[in-house]
Amino acid sequence: MNCEQVSPYLPGLAGDELGVETLRWIDAHIATCDSCRQEALRYRSVATGLSAIAERQIEPPAFLVDAILERVESDRRRRLVPIPPAVIPAELVRLAQENREAITSAAGVALAAGAAFALWRAMRSSRVRTAT
Repeated sequence: MNCEQVSPYLPGLAGDELGVETLRWIDAHIATCDSCRQEALRYRSVATGLSAIAERQIEPPAFLVDAILERVESDRRRRLVPIPPAVIPAELVRLAQENREAITSAAGVALAAGAAFALWRAMRSSRVRTAT
């Protein structure tokens, strides 16, 4: 396996969520790759820190409950339809990051083409009105 294939599994490795076969592949790669090993250690550190926080009994400030209830009530009054979070595959994210310049250029061309089309339509409609 290479780093691109291993990277999406590193958070699962930190959370002990990988199957035995996948874990064996990931461990074999990490044993030979310093970069992925360091990334796995960072994920493990974050997971350990979050577990430590979850175990503590933290008392929220007194105003927090009232603030949350006020916010929920104001959102309910606005009657917004919730938008589900987008689930973006890691491969798509990687492709977008690697091709950022091309995507930006394509978006600029599309924007310019749309503006040119709108201008053409406006000029065409003004000619039609003056001809009639």
